[in-house]
Amino acid sequence: MLHLGSIRGTSIDVDLSFFILCLFFVATNYNAQRGVQYALLWIPVLFLSVLVHELAHAGTIGIFGYGSSHVVLGGMGGVTINERRSRPIHDMLISLAGPFSSFALAFVLSMLQPRIAFLHTDPMMVALVPMLIWANVAWGILNLVPVAPLDGGKAVRSFFSTFLKDGQSFLISVWIGMVVGTAVAVYGLMNRQFFLAVIIGFLVYRNFVAWQYFREHGVPGD
Repeated sequence: MLHLGSIRGTSIDVDLSFFILCLFFVATNYNAQRGVQYALLWIPVLFLSVLVHELAHAGTIGIFGYGSSHVVLGGMGGVTINERRSRPIHDMLISLAGPFSSFALAFVLSMLQPRIAFLHTDPMMVALVPMLIWANVAWGILNLVPVAPLDGGKAVRSFFSTFLKDGQSFLISVWIGMVVGTAVAVYGLMNRQFFLAVIIGFLVYRNFVAWQYFREHGVPGD
């Protein structure tokens, strides 16, 4: 684990698996005609995109008064750890803060690029900024898929928890996750987006296992 520092008490670490993720993106996006330098741009793209996303979670947690967090960048993107007992509505907003920060970053960059000369004249920035915009839109959409542990799945469960018992909210959210997730995985396969299909398919399987556990033991973690 590589410790990068802290912001207002929230520590930021990078797990070894994050470097594996970066290597995967560099390898799969390498193009001999464009050169390895283009593929290497995925390293700052992934780092900035995931870091902003997770800091949005941590910042929202702090705004609601639940203290500092521990941000870890890893092979599945990132995770923000905070031991709290919060209201479901707060949990929902904390979950949604990540994807909407990704959309916000993409929007700001798209507004700034044509207005700041450096961003549309420097060769590296000309290549980097569109990648950042695309990555953050895609990252935001992916995280809104309502399959736990993606932010969308957490938000759906928190929403139902505002007016239902925990077991009921879990059951509804896990079934929404399995149905919608299966549809997204099939879409990925049909459109040859195999990375999307594998990731979502794996999460659907995890939700199925959680549902099976729930049938015998109750809500996982309780």
